[in-house]
Amino acid sequence: MGGDEVRRAVIHARLRWVGVVAFPAAACVLTALVAAGVVGALPPGQVLPGVAALGLSLGAFGVNNDTALRLADAASQRGEALPGWLAAELAHERRVRAVRLGALHASPRAAWILPAVSLGVLAWAGLRAWHAWGGAA
Repeated sequence: MGGDEVRRAVIHARLRWVGVVAFPAAACVLTALVAAGVVGALPPGQVLPGVAALGLSLGAFGVNNDTALRLADAASQRGEALPGWLAAELAHERRVRAVRLGALHASPRAAWILPAVSLGVLAWAGLRAWHAWGGAA
């Protein structure tokens, strides 16, 4: 499959799925928090954790996507072999957004931290929504 950079690119490409799954979950939690605020079950300021969860989930996807593509591009330019699915995705990016691909920056530390923070805030916001709607009352 290639060297260490290819392995890291694959890990970050897979880690994108945390954001993909967290985003609709955060949208549902935010909807529940807004609805609870509208009916008076929750002070309006308590909706902000849902907004944060939504934004962080999008960021978790984005930082891992950029890191995966940047690492894969660098490895590919050195002639390292990429897995077929990642090579196809990279070829598509080169064809459709070549300028953007060259401007990407790999942020491996943030790419590890942001999904964990995203899931933590999502859990916190979810608990707020659950309690607002009478859970564990």
